[in-house]
Amino acid sequence: MAKSNVTANLKIAEKIPFFRGLSPHQVQQVLHAGQMISHEPGKRLCKNGENSREMFILLAGELVIKSETTDLAEIKPVEIVGEMGVVTNQPRSATIEVSQEATFLSITKIQFDILMKNDIDMAVKIYRNLLESLCQKLRDNNVRLSANTVESAREIAASVA
Repeated sequence: MAKSNVTANLKIAEKIPFFRGLSPHQVQQVLHAGQMISHEPGKRLCKNGENSREMFILLAGELVIKSETTDLAEIKPVEIVGEMGVVTNQPRSATIEVSQEATFLSITKIQFDILMKNDIDMAVKIYRNLLESLCQKLRDNNVRLSANTVESAREIAASVA
């Protein structure tokens, strides 16, 4: 890979929490293990209940996480999706679709497992970064749930009054 591409990739990686704490060599290993993909709006990346075969690091655009009837969350650049199933080997818990033209790094479960097995130092850093990301998602969901609960209570109170 040309030196300018390596430098550009490292600058991009500095902005992505998934890569926090990784050495330049480790960043390059992850980038080489993944595949850059772009999709137009409407493309479904994965479906609730399917086997978890890959995770995605969104670099540009927007994704939406859906349940059967509801949009659950919007995913903005530098966020990761699909990591839970790749780590736990459990089926997808939601459907992910492209809502605005998106470019992302796709890393298959096989490639992820190889990376983690071959570099324990990188594995520790990546798992810590994934844990921090999942904790933030849980906090965000708790805030949304709380706001929805308060709004529902107000609607019920208004309809009774």
